[in-house]
Parts: sequence; structure tokens; C-alpha cells
Amino acid sequence: MVWQGLAMKVLFLTNTPINGPSARYRVYQYIPYLKQKNIKAGTHSALTPFLYSKFSPAKGSLHKIIYFILSALSRIVALFRVPFYDVIFIQKLALPHVYPFPEVLLCKLGKWLRKRVIFDFDDAIYTVSEVRKKTLFEKFAYPGRVQKIISQCDSIVAGNDYLGQFARKYNQRVHVVPTSIDLAKYSMRLFHDKESTPVVIGWIGTPSTSPYLNLIIPVLQEIAAKKEIVFRIIGGRSFECPGVKVEYLRWSLESEVEDIRSLDIGVMPLSDDPWTRGKCGLKLLQYMAAGVPAVASPVGVNNKIIMDGINGYLAKNTKEWVSKIEKIISFPAAHLDMLQQARKTVENEYSMAVNVDKLIKILTIW
Repeated sequence: MVWQGLAMKVLFLTNTPINGPSARYRVYQYIPYLKQKNIKAGTHSALTPFLYSKFSPAKGSLHKIIYFILSALSRIVALFRVPFYDVIFIQKLALPHVYPFPEVLLCKLGKWLRKRVIFDFDDAIYTVSEVRKKTLFEKFAYPGRVQKIISQCDSIVAGNDYLGQFARKYNQRVHVVPTSIDLAKYSMRLFHDKESTPVVIGWIGTPSTSPYLNLIIPVLQEIAAKKEIVFRIIGGRSFECPGVKVEYLRWSLESEVEDIRSLDIGVMPLSDDPWTRGKCGLKLLQYMAAGVPAVASPVGVNNKIIMDGINGYLAKNTKEWVSKIEKIISFPAAHLDMLQQARKTVENEYSMAVNVDKLIKILTIW
């Protein structure tokens, strides 16, 4: 049944403010487009931008405890806003490890008030990343936290097919909406038909995902022994790579796209495990949208996004990583068509223009 009332009102409950990548790409970038379709969108972040930066979990256990307590309290406060909306869209859990009582309360209140409750997730949050140091929180984690919410919500939005398959075990009303790029914000970098010096190989991410860079230390070292390169990290933490010049750029919302466009080659190394198979390939899509040649591990959705040798490269071991990066460095002009194909891939399958209609359909069909 299609929504037939007045302008629909949707309350988006995000797990971070706009400067958190998941909330920004899963919710906030859609808001202006939804308004154009007569959908009134309200947002309620788990934390304000100030508190999000002040108590980042990456700063230690005490910060993490404060961060999650504030997030849970904020989501409970959101209960008072529920009566004024038609649809409640929960983006991830406020408490990723323990019993999800804020979301359980939201689901119960939503059912009582006859509101539709939708749950969105774009990571394998039902498991734990193998590169992250295990904490006390994981040791006492409630194993069925994600399954419980999925089973109680009216609809589920998953970031890729792998996550969708998991969700369908507990709820049949599952929709896949890939993490998308607003191409209006991503102009392609200027093409250089000659090898630049030094060659800037780069990566964008968060401190929690920086450990994946250790997988390509021997790759960078082998290339640096033959070519002058700089490894540029956008948003990550300290990275030790002897023999390679490493630069750090602090991530900012204002400079994100230009920083990506400053790269000659973008990389996305990953281990292969249940957590990484649930990733949605955001950094890979960002490289491709910006006209930056991309090399990635053949893990999870990367295998769907990249057609090896057509719109980017997949590399499963050190030999392949070195070979494919050196090919881009040595023959930049030969990769012009690859860059165009990469941009077209984003435009056809992973752009806002394509996927906003999918989201609107999920919100308006009951």
C-alpha cells in the first residue's frame, strides 16, 4: 500500500552527527532530496558534533563508556518525538555491544502508536572486526542484539547483499540500498598523461580501520625502492612503514573530496573475514567517483563494484598489488578509459540519483 496521506514525516535516528561517515552517506545526504519529494525529514543524532568529537571511542575506554551512555540517553529522549512522525528510521544501534534497549523501546512504542519502524545497517555489526583490539565490551556482548532489532522492525534496509542475506534470516521485509555517492559533489580530478613525481598513493578512512594498511606495508616498500612515492593517509592514525614517506591529512567534511582528488592512486586493502565481507566499499566508490585509479582487495562487495582491469584493479597478494600499482604508475594514459568506466559504474549503480528512489519507495510503501 502506497502512502496516501499528507506530506509524510520521517524521523531519522542516526548513530552519529553528519561528520560520521555512515550517518552522512546513509541518511544526511538524502535529506534535501526527500524534501523535494514532499517528505518532511527530521533528524535526531545520537550525539551532537561537539560531543561526537569530544568523546570519540578511539580516545580510550573512558571516552567510549561516556560516548555510549550519552548515545543511549539521546536515543531514549527521541521516544518523545515518535508521536509526531509517520515513519521512524533507525540507523544502526546506539549501543553496538549490549542489549539494544533504546531500539527495543522505540520498536514497542512505534507498534503501539502504529508507526512504521525501519532499521538500517551498513556494516556486519552482528560480529566484531578482527583487526580491532578486543575490549571488555566485546567480552560481555549480547550476541543476539542485531537479530532482535531486525526481527522487531517493520522493514530492514541493508547496505549490500551480504548484509541483506543475514537480515532475511530474521525478517522477510529486507531491502538493499547500497551506500551511494552524490556525484554533484565529486568532480573528476585532472588527468595527467605523464607520470607524476612523487606518485601519491593514498587511503581514506578512520582510526579504527587503519590497521588494514599493515597488509600492504611490503607492497609500498617494494614500490618505494624503485619509484619516488608518498603514501597519503586521510583521516587515519599513525602508520609505520619504514622506507616509505608517509603524509597525514586530518579529515574534514569541507576538504574530503579535494583531498581524495589529490591522490594519484587510491587503495583499499582488507583481510577476508565476516566483518570485512559486510563492508559497503565507500572509500572505493569515492576514489572511482573522483577519477582516482583504485586498487582493492577482492573481499565482499569489492568483487561486485570492481571489474578487474575494466574499472579498477583487484589484488589478492603482494605480487598482484605491486604489479597493478606499478602498471598505473608507468602507463597513466592507458588508464583513462578505466577512469571513465569507474565513474560510470558509480553513476549507474551507486549514485544518489539512482538510489534515492529506492529509499523513497521503502519509506512510502506500507
